[in-house]
Amino acid sequence: MSLQMSLVFCTMVGQMIILFILVLPLPQMIRQKIVDLTFVIQRSQNFKVLVVFSIVLMGLQFMDCINRLHRYSGRSDDPLLQSGNLIKHSMTLNYDQLASKFYAQRNLYLSGAILYLQMAIATVITIVRKLVQKEAEYRKLVLNSASTEEDDKEITELKHLIEVKQLDIDTLKKQIKGLQSAYDSLSPEPNTTNKKSD
Repeated sequence: MSLQMSLVFCTMVGQMIILFILVLPLPQMIRQKIVDLTFVIQRSQNFKVLVVFSIVLMGLQFMDCINRLHRYSGRSDDPLLQSGNLIKHSMTLNYDQLASKFYAQRNLYLSGAILYLQMAIATVITIVRKLVQKEAEYRKLVLNSASTEEDDKEITELKHLIEVKQLDIDTLKKQIKGLQSAYDSLSPEPNTTNKKSD
């Protein structure tokens, strides 16, 4: 394998590892860090240039591999295939041509896999972002409902305390009225004393 195709193969393996990490059932905190990292990476202008360059490069290599395979596939303008003898055509290819055909097929598969994995990674990152966002919203709702339940419990306790205090206040008012009426019954009436002095 040439150096170029070794790099292409390593790129494909790297993409497969990234895709594997993205689809793992990781804890929310780790997924949040991955999503934050993807936001930082996608904001980088160098990353955008690298992605566009690699897509164009792999697309050109993919098209070149298709064109090379067309040389070895049976085209209708090939006089050997017009005679209808396909086996003779494959026997007419020498070992160098067969090796070139194999390399073109290998390169086609590798470049196609890289293009496909780039689309898959972009799609999975979008899905993971939505998943992290929905998980954060769910956790916030759970915390709000828990705090709402605690608030409701506290409100009920405070209402009960208010009712107890109101009963105490009503009891004190009754005691004050009772004491006032008892005091009034013990003290002489001011009207009767005025009349006696006249």
